[in-house]
Amino acid sequence: MSKIFGEFFILRMQINNYIKGVFTDNGDKILDIGSGKNPDYHRFMKGKITCFDIVKYSKTHVVGDADSLPFKKNSFDKVVIVNALYYFKNPSKVIESVSNILKKNGKLVVITPFFYPIHDAPIDKYRFTEYGLKTMLQDYFKIEKIEPVGGIFTMPSVMFHSLIKGLPLVVPKYLKRIVAILSYIIFYIPYLLAQLMSVLDILDRTKRFPTYYTAIATKKG
Repeated sequence: MSKIFGEFFILRMQINNYIKGVFTDNGDKILDIGSGKNPDYHRFMKGKITCFDIVKYSKTHVVGDADSLPFKKNSFDKVVIVNALYYFKNPSKVIESVSNILKKNGKLVVITPFFYPIHDAPIDKYRFTEYGLKTMLQDYFKIEKIEPVGGIFTMPSVMFHSLIKGLPLVVPKYLKRIVAILSYIIFYIPYLLAQLMSVLDILDRTKRFPTYYTAIATKKG
């Protein structure tokens, strides 16, 4: 039950639509930093994608540490970092390195969680607000847009998701399987229903309760 059926389906639809709207050129050379095991969002992207990760997965083209990107200057038209910025030892250094490997007027796209439990401990290191992202990007990039995905009405679904995934972690090992099944049975339907509340986030004008942030920025100079 590591993967929940129907997991954040509204949020994923919003993020996939965002990606589809940014990556529209078949001729682009794209670097995906921290692409992971199954970058399913690639099906919404046009361009030639190079997958870079610290772990060698079946889809990984280049293995390495994001703090020291092994690419020449002006190599890529776009760089995307999806659910990975918070893993890096020095995110600001990674942003600087990205500016070097992007071509003139190249774009950086970042998608990163904010209101989300710690996972993959201890390598889950950071959460960034809109203002933290601006601080990291502004020296090397012209920021086009930073937008929240999810709001106060998405928070209940995050909590139900956390109960399903998290309760098995707090019980003795011999009970984990039983608790995992019970958590799924008890909370799955409320979790699906809570996700439907996400459509009401259009009413949340505060922008103080984002589940994710999306950011797009153009290389300076």
